Amino acid sequence: MTKISDLYLRLSAVEVLSYLRERYGYKVLSEMLGLQVSVLSRYINGRVLPNTSRAERIVGLFNESLLSDIVRQRLSRTEEGFYDLSAIVTDVGLLRLVAKVVCNEFRVFSINKLLTVATDGIPLAVQVAAELRAELVIAKKRKDLNIKSYFEEPIKRAPALVEYLYVPRGVLRKSDVILIIDDVARSGETISGLIRIVNRAGARLAGVFTIVMLEEVRERLKQALGPSGVLKSLLTFTS
Repeated sequence: MTKISDLYLRLSAVEVLSYLRERYGYKVLSEMLGLQVSVLSRYINGRVLPNTSRAERIVGLFNESLLSDIVRQRLSRTEEGFYDLSAIVTDVGLLRLVAKVVCNEFRVFSINKLLTVATDGIPLAVQVAAELRAELVIAKKRKDLNIKSYFEEPIKRAPALVEYLYVPRGVLRKSDVILIIDDVARSGETISGLIRIVNRAGARLAGVFTIVMLEEVRERLKQALGPSGVLKSLLTFTS
């Protein structure tokens, strides 16, 4: 581990602790981590950074045991049966921590561009782009009049309803390594359309990350990604 990545890990641990302190309080957090409240206070208030091994334990506990539960508790369903992520995508602190998890999962790919769709995927994609220091590309559902050439991809919503995604041709290049980000994969049609756009551009697709995904959609997206693409989600549901 380089000095920069070591420092990043230790700072990330402090950010995790600050978020968890707001949610659970010092006493519960102390019991979770087996650390004295006074030690946690020194970390959270910036007096000292945790050492590398302790930072790894803090971040590991959050990633493996707490994050999914926090997201699940924030998730709700509408009367129509759709997943409502509004309490998640409006929590900037939580999205920053999710972005750190995404960054850790995909760091080995040297990603330089993120692709998402307006508007649902933007809040998370902005945070992930900042973590990866990558450019954010947004697929829109309407053309901008000042841009002449697009990748145009149809998205079938119903037998008689077709929408289109538009990405300016100049923003995706063959040398790019791209990660697709979305908040939820309900049918997989939007993400499949984004995958097709990346393939048409000739760029390398590292994978796809969503907060929520349906199990039946996961299987379809695996086929669309191919054997080299990585598919990750925080929560997967059967329906």
